[in-house]
Formats: sequence, structure tokens, C-alpha cells
Amino acid sequence: MKKLLAFTVLAALVCAGALLADTSPWSEPFDFCGGKIKDNIVLKPTDKLAYSSAMAIGEPKSLTITVKDTSDSKITASIFEDDSATPVEGTVVWKYTDKIYKDFPIDDTYRLTETVVSDKETKVFTKDVTILPEPAGFLLLGLIAVFFLRKRVKSLLAIAALILVGALSAQAECTVTEVKGMQMWPFDTSVIINYTLECDSDSLLQVKFYGSVHDDGSWPFNLFSLGSLSGDGVGTLPGPGKYKAIWRPDDVFTHSVNHLMVRIEAVEISKHLYMVIDLESGAISYLKDVPEGGWTDEYKTTKMVLRRVKAGTFTMGSPQYESSWRKDYEIQHEVTLTKDFYIGVFETTQKQYKMITGSDPSGHKGDMRPVEAITYNMIRGKEKGSAWPANNDVDEDSFMGKLRAKTSKTFDLPTEAQWEYACRAGTFKAWNNNTDASKEAYHDENLDKLGRYSKNGKDGKGGYDDLHTTVGSYLPNYWGLYDMHGNVWEMCLDWWGDPGSYTSDPVTDPVGAAEGTSRHMRGGSQANPAGECRSAFRAGNGPNDRYEFVGFRVALTVSDDDDDDPGQQSF
Repeated sequence: MKKLLAFTVLAALVCAGALLADTSPWSEPFDFCGGKIKDNIVLKPTDKLAYSSAMAIGEPKSLTITVKDTSDSKITASIFEDDSATPVEGTVVWKYTDKIYKDFPIDDTYRLTETVVSDKETKVFTKDVTILPEPAGFLLLGLIAVFFLRKRVKSLLAIAALILVGALSAQAECTVTEVKGMQMWPFDTSVIINYTLECDSDSLLQVKFYGSVHDDGSWPFNLFSLGSLSGDGVGTLPGPGKYKAIWRPDDVFTHSVNHLMVRIEAVEISKHLYMVIDLESGAISYLKDVPEGGWTDEYKTTKMVLRRVKAGTFTMGSPQYESSWRKDYEIQHEVTLTKDFYIGVFETTQKQYKMITGSDPSGHKGDMRPVEAITYNMIRGKEKGSAWPANNDVDEDSFMGKLRAKTSKTFDLPTEAQWEYACRAGTFKAWNNNTDASKEAYHDENLDKLGRYSKNGKDGKGGYDDLHTTVGSYLPNYWGLYDMHGNVWEMCLDWWGDPGSYTSDPVTDPVGAAEGTSRHMRGGSQANPAGECRSAFRAGNGPNDRYEFVGFRVALTVSDDDDDDPGQQSF
């Protein structure tokens, strides 16, 4: 017995060390029913039912699940707890009345009803379910387990104590704990992911989500690549706390598995996420998060706000099947950006441009509308400013020249790679809310939510019908950047080369072609159909060509000279 105890203690130390070394554990495996949820499903007494909160508008206030049955069958169920700030107060009620029909002596089919009550509406969902009885063999296994545990209770207690002591003494600076996942079954394919962030610092955190169908967590996949994520636990988080995300898998994720696991990685990115420029004085300040109440008009007029983007690797370009508007020069390839950079939360507005240069060349006026009818040469200058990528000099009398002089920072246009990286914000699909482009290439319901383009020009958002509108009138991407799709084209630094400046080869910190006749612009505009506003779509514009649908947003690549915010030194 002593040898057995010593062996189990040693094994516990090894196991505990391995567990504690992994600061981002996998969730417990859970069942996932791939494809479309069918009306006729089968329940076992051990199955868990999850509420469908994503189906209702707002947070559920109460929940009742009812099975009606006249037989003596017994089944248990549990609500998957919502660990967000607003917990669900619900009940599971099993009523044995009104049996629908009976197929076999051991298989009963009943009507399962779920009622979701939110602060805005009540929804009722029903499914026909077949309940399979609990196998009698489980009782025998339970008796065997009790007998086994009785003789080894000392070993088990020793293991538990060691793990507990190790866990208490090995608190990491920032860890992800209590990762739990469950499909909203049997009513929906979406998966709820709850987790807790424990951090000693007050830095902002960027979270990534992974899944695995293997018990050992091997061959993990990015959940973003096979669906979309939403909820308060997605994107950049302000610090420690309990968070929730909802993963909606793609139609292509049709596998049904009984051991799907999820894992969250949290990366400390900064103590301050936003840089704010006072355009009157040139003073620079920093914000940890979006101000309470959101970005007010001053951030679109007398101030300019830029968001810090963490360096990383992404797939630039688009797959051949993405859209009928897809061009051969949207070649997919891996791009690594080795330096953080800031990029404007909004397109540069007419008021902001005037604050720096003293004039506004736009043809369609509005202080908070994007500046337009500007050229690459007006932004950077046609003498020194035309030298990119040989150097990043600009003319003193250009917009960037005057902004640099006022702030003592080397602001510029983003490179084409920086622009697409920021636009995608970790997504893989046509739109930066991680949705596919519609088959009807001119109009797209997803794009209607994200930006002004030719088919939603009269929706009145931002106070203007047709043409471009007030910046920030549509939904931002996952990194809080607005109007990356539509409104006005946005100029980039790169020359348009032949054939389109890049190939399928992996590249690091690309700067575009060495020379050319036009500069890249991205994002589409109010004059373009949906297919030309995609994340990967590319176009060119002559350095001195002026159009009412071409504008820009400001960027700043972080270097030792530029990064003088003390909160950023932990990078």
C-alpha cells in the first residue's frame, strides 16, 4: 500500500506540473451535432440541454424547458450556466402528460418545448424527441467504481491535495481558466463558450479561440476559420473577469462529434489601446478603451483617434471561389508583419483635414464626412513623398508633412498589407464580420450592415442619402475600426506593380512594388457594388488623380522613436 501511495503521489506531481504549465487549458469535451439540427432527435437520460439565448434579442430573463409524457420514463437535464455579467435565472421542468406516440416498448417520443423570455421578446421552440432509457449496466459500473474508490481513498486524497496546493502556489500573471463549452442543442448549432480571465496586470488582452476534436487537443483549428464569433468575450478585452462568446459554425462544419473541445489564448497587448491626437495643439494622449458613451463628435473633428494593432501573421488575398468579382491578382499568400502599428479608427474627415492643412478640397461637404477629391500627392507630396518604398520621406507642405511637424511623429498611409490585416481583424472571409459574399455580387445583406456602397446609398445612415456619409455610421469590425468596407476608397502607400505586386510566396513586412504608375487603394466606396468592397479587393489610382470617392485614413508604424508611451514598453 505504501508503494502504491508513493507511486500515485509521484504521478500526481507529474500530472499537476503538466496541468499547471498549460495556462490555456482545453474545455471538457462536449457533444456537437454538425449540420442542420433536425426536428426529430434522440435524447438519452444523460444528455444535457442548452438554452438558445442567441435566438432571442437581449439577455434571457427566464427559461423553461418542458417534456410532456405519460409514461414512467425518467430523464434529467441541466441548463448550461451563463457566466456573463447577467446570469440567467431559469428552471427545467419535466411534466409527464400528453404523450404524442410510442414507437417501441423502450423508445418513447415526446414533444420538447423551450421558452426563451428576454427583455424584448418571448420565443418558443419545439422539437420532437425520442428518449432512450438509461442502460442498467451503468448501475453496475457505478457499484464497481464505489468499491474501487473505497480502497484507494488515501491515494486519491493525496493526489487532490497535491494538485490543489500546486494550483494555489503557481498563479500565473495572466491565465485563462474555467473554459466551458456547450452546443445550444437541440435547438441550434451555435456553441456557447464561457471562460474566466485571471490577470495581475491591468493590460488589455487579445483573445484567440481554438477547437479540437481529438482527446489530446492535437490538430487544433481556429474557430474564426470555420465560423463567426460574437459576444463580450471576443476581440480585445479590458482585463480580468468572466466572459462569454458564441461560436456559429459554418455550413461546411458538418461533423458530429462527441468530444469537441475549445481553448482560449489570451495575449497581453498593451496598457493603452488607443492613441488620440489633439489636432489643434498636436498633443498626443492614450486611452485604454473606448470612452464611456462611445466616440463623440470631437474624435471625428478636432481630434483623431487611432487604434493599436498587434503584429502578426495572416493570409492576404482571397480564395478563387469567394466572389464573381474576384480578380487573379488577389492571390492568397502568407504575410507576417513584425511591427505593431496604429491605424485610424475612422477615415480622415473633412474637418480633420482642414485642421491640419487649412483647406478642404471635398466636393460633397460635411465636417464628419470623409475628406475626398484628394490625391496621393496631396497626402504625401509629389517630390519627397513619391519616393516610397525607397524611403518614407514626405513633403513639408503635404498633409502628412504638416501632421508630422505638429506631432513630432512619423504618421503616414498604411501599406496595403497593413490595411488588409487591419480590415480583416482576424477574419478569413469576404467581409470583416467573417461572413461570405452573396451570390448576387451587386447587393449583399451583410455589407448593408458594414458600410455605404452603391446598393444601400439611400438608407439615410449618418444623415446623408447617396454618396458617402458620416464616418462611423455602420458597424465596426472586431477591432473597432469603422468603414473599412465602402464609404470612400482609402489610399495605401504601395505602388501597383505587375501583376498586382504579389505572388503566392510568403512575405514579411511587404512594401509593394519598387515603381509603378498608380498607387493601391482599398475598401471600395459609395460608388461601387458589393463585390468591389471585399477585404481582399484591390484597385489603383494615379498619384495625382482626384475623385469624389477617394479618401484615406492615417497610420503609424511603431518604432523605438515613435513608441514613447510608457504603457507600451511591455511589448
